[in-house]
Amino acid sequence: MRTFTAILLIVAVAFAAAATKPAAADDGSWTPIGSVASPHFQQFGQWVADELGAPIRFYRVVSGKRQNANGINYKFVVAMGNRVGVEDNYEVEVHVTVDRSPRALTPVAGEQ
Repeated sequence: MRTFTAILLIVAVAFAAAATKPAAADDGSWTPIGSVASPHFQQFGQWVADELGAPIRFYRVVSGKRQNANGINYKFVVAMGNRVGVEDNYEVEVHVTVDRSPRALTPVAGEQ
């Protein structure tokens, strides 16, 4: 009985420690964004297309991930097209500074 109680106590302490551990997002790792369909992330995609200028047309943000690093770095796969409507996916990086000042766009990395 004492062994069972000791094991149960160790398991309970392990769960409590895991629950209070800070999120791994601050360690520089990339974490997926599950809700890229939200207006917030779709606005990022539109901003990317606007920054790239004509003839780029924004369709939607397909996927994304984020990294905390002196602000927030985002990597998005964005569906964009040209003026005749040919659609391709492009990977772009966007950096948002800590004070939320204007975003910096890393040039399009290429088709995905």
